[in-house]
Formats: sequence, C-alpha cells, structure tokens
Amino acid sequence: MDELKTLAKLVTYTNNIRTMLPLPRMGKGKEELFYSNLLCGKYSNDNDAAQDLYGSDSGDVRYKMLKHRLRKKLFNQLLFANYSRFSTSDFYQKEHECFGLIYKANVLLRNKELNLVLPVSSKALNIAREYELTNLAIAALEFEAFYYSEAGLHKKYLKTEKELRLVLRQKAFEREAVSILQKLKVTLSKSIKVRSEVLPTLQDVIKRLFKLWQLSKTFEAFNAYYKASMLLYEMSGDFPKITELTLLSERWVKEKKVNSRRFDANFNRYILVYAHLRAKKLQEGLDYAQKFIIHFSEDSLNWFAFMENYYLLSVYLKNYELAGNLLFKVNQNPVLKKISNAAKERWLLYETYLSLFLGKNYQHFKASNPFVLSLPEYSKDKQGYNVAILILQFIYFLQKDDTESLLFRIESLKKYIHTHLKDSFSSRSKLFLKLLILVVTEDFDPNACQKKGEKLYNRLIQEPTPGDAYAEIEIVPYEHLWDFIMKVLVGQKVLSKA
Repeated sequence: MDELKTLAKLVTYTNNIRTMLPLPRMGKGKEELFYSNLLCGKYSNDNDAAQDLYGSDSGDVRYKMLKHRLRKKLFNQLLFANYSRFSTSDFYQKEHECFGLIYKANVLLRNKELNLVLPVSSKALNIAREYELTNLAIAALEFEAFYYSEAGLHKKYLKTEKELRLVLRQKAFEREAVSILQKLKVTLSKSIKVRSEVLPTLQDVIKRLFKLWQLSKTFEAFNAYYKASMLLYEMSGDFPKITELTLLSERWVKEKKVNSRRFDANFNRYILVYAHLRAKKLQEGLDYAQKFIIHFSEDSLNWFAFMENYYLLSVYLKNYELAGNLLFKVNQNPVLKKISNAAKERWLLYETYLSLFLGKNYQHFKASNPFVLSLPEYSKDKQGYNVAILILQFIYFLQKDDTESLLFRIESLKKYIHTHLKDSFSSRSKLFLKLLILVVTEDFDPNACQKKGEKLYNRLIQEPTPGDAYAEIEIVPYEHLWDFIMKVLVGQKVLSKA
C-alpha cells in the first residue's frame, strides 16, 4: 500500500490529461475534429484544413493556435507509444520497454524514493543484458551503484561497480567501432570518385573493426564490422566474400558469438541473394530468393528491396515470364506508394526494360517510355542509372527507326564516354556504348555491326562486372541487350526489303 500511495502522489505531478490527445465529447470540438480528419486523410495541405475548420486560409491565427495545440499533444502522446502495435521487431519493443524502465527509475531517484529504484532498474538491466543494450545497461548499473552506495551495501556495491567498469570499457570499444562505420558511410556518400579513393584503405579499417568486436564482444561492434565488411566487398566487387560472410554470420549466431535477438536475419538473407546476383551465380541465387521470400512481409519496405534482387535474377536468367509476374505483384502492392522516389523510378526503369523482351505479351506495361527525354546529358539524381537510361533512349529511337534522332545522340554518347566513363571500373559501360555508336556508324547494317563489333563484344564478355561502389547498373546484361539490338536490326532489314 505504501508503494501505491507513493506512486499515486508522484503522478499528480504528471502532465494534465488534457495535454494529451483530444478527449471524445458528445459534440466534436475543433481539436478532435482536426485530429480525426488528419487520420482519415481529408487534408492535403494547411489551406485545406483552415478552409474546412474556419472557412479561411492557413494564415488565420485561430488555425495556427489550433495546430500548435494539437502538435504539442501529439508529441506528448509519443511518451505512451505502444511498440507492440507497430510493425517492429521484438528487439525494438524490448528496447522501448527498457528506455521506459530507465525513465521510471530516474523519476523515482530524483524524488528520493530509493527503495523503489532497485526493482525497476534491475528489470531494465536484465533486458539490457539480454539484448546487449550497452548504453541502457550502463544507466541501469549506475542506478544500482548509487542505491548500494547510499544504502551502505559494500559487497553489492563493489560487485556492481566492477560490472559497470567492464561495461564502460566495452562501450569505449563499441563506440569506436560505431564511429568508424558512421565516418565511413559519410565518406562513401560523397561521390563515386571519393569512394574509389577510399577503397585501398578499407582492409585496415576492417581489421580494426574485427579487433574492436573481439575486445567489446557487443552486438553493435559486430554490426559495425559486418556492415563495413559488406561495403568493402561490394565496392571491390568481391561478392563471393559477401556470401562467405553471410554464411559465417549465421554460424556465429548459432554459436552464440552474435546475439540472435539483435541479428537481422532478413538483411542477411537479402544480402546473400544480392551477392549471388552480383557473383553471377544466378540459378543458386534464384533458388535462395524463392526460398527466402516468405520471410518478408508484403506490407514492409524491405519486401520491395528483396524483390528487386529477385526480379533481376529472373531477368538475368532470361525468365521473363517470372520477371513479369514479380513486377505485377510489385505494382499491385498498395505499399508501393510509400517507397522512396528513387526506388519508384528504379521499378519504372525495370518495367520499361522488361517491356523490350515481353513486348505485347506484357499486358501490364505502360506503353510510353518515360525516360526518353528525362536525361539529355547527365543527371546526378539518377547516378548509377545514367547509362541504363541512355541505352533505353537509344533502343526507343532504334525501334521507331528514327535515324535522325540516333545520329544526333551519337555525339552525346561520345561526350558521355569521354566525361563520365574514363575510369577502368566503367569498362563494360564504355564498351557497350561504343557498340551502340557502331550501330549508327555502320548504317544499321546487322552483318557489318556483328563483324566490326566482334572485337568490342568479346572484350565486353571478358570484362568483369564492377562493384556497386562504381555503380553503373546493368538492369539487363549488356550481352543480352546486344543480342536484342541485333534482332531489331535484322527485323528492320527484312522489312526494308519487303
């Protein structure tokens, strides 16, 4: 009873319930009406809301005050977020619970209710240990150390203080590992040129991260090593190493060297399929994709990311019927509108390419080519897909037999090669664009193109695909596109003789 009396007294100092969400009333007040209309998506902008609520525009003082009050209440309500109702992992729910316990322990401590602190902080510490939440473990241990110190419990204090020093040491190594990964990500986000300059230094970075993981033995340190290693192997095009690391990580989880409650098994599955795609182990990769897809919820953004690799594997294997079915599923998914604009553009690009090979058999395709005029020269917004778009533009005009537009594009292709494909990692793109130029210079004669393009084509076959750090993405292998272009030229030659 004493505990309940203490808590009852403390909560009288909490925020008034009226500072939380608007309470239901017999007749809806402005706040509740505004809130319910926001939930049902009635307003697209401030002017819509102000017009509906006050018959004015967003500059109305009454609307501004209403918006301010509701905003404050919504933020206050976040303190009571129920993570079990979100589409979040068990880890995030437990982390949220642990944060809540730490918050409660702090309120009790500041109000001198020391006898109530220990049971709460002990619960937090158990969760922090189980999920390797280093920061929260430190906070819980500090509460316990303070309590034992104030209570004069010498042995318990020394035991807690010893564990606290150990966790603080782990945190120092963990923080260094996380900082290295964060700095690496910032550096690699600058440009393709910077990323290529950083590549030679990454082996030493990975070695340091592995050592930090061994020293700290925390999940965050492992995760820094894992993510940085993935970046290195992807940049260097060493996709077999990615496969090796994904399988090794699964083993470490089973051996309890990596916390199974924190390890993102779905990301590991995603990256395993991706590595098989890039390593050209296509059938094995497709088998993995078909096996793993059940682990990805269709109402999650991760499903779309996984489907990209699944789709590309089917295209690379020339299984265009499967690719069409996968694209149809993507387009039918209502969550599509929530993915990033860049991802939406990629899917539109994939669809446009697939239409080349399915033609009239792909009934779901939107017939227009949205990329024909979108990239006259070079676009940083579409970095990594510029060549793919240039190729689409070329094929579009080729299929229309628009020789004038193709002649005009020759200079653009030459300029693009000279300006943006100077490095060795762009060799495949450079070779393929030269083949496109050859099509025009040889006056669209398929026999002449095959004969004079044989040397370039053989070099293309022998040239390895670069890592994503250098990023000109082949949505369809260039070899397949060259075969397609030859068929178009042969078909046009037959028609011209008819």
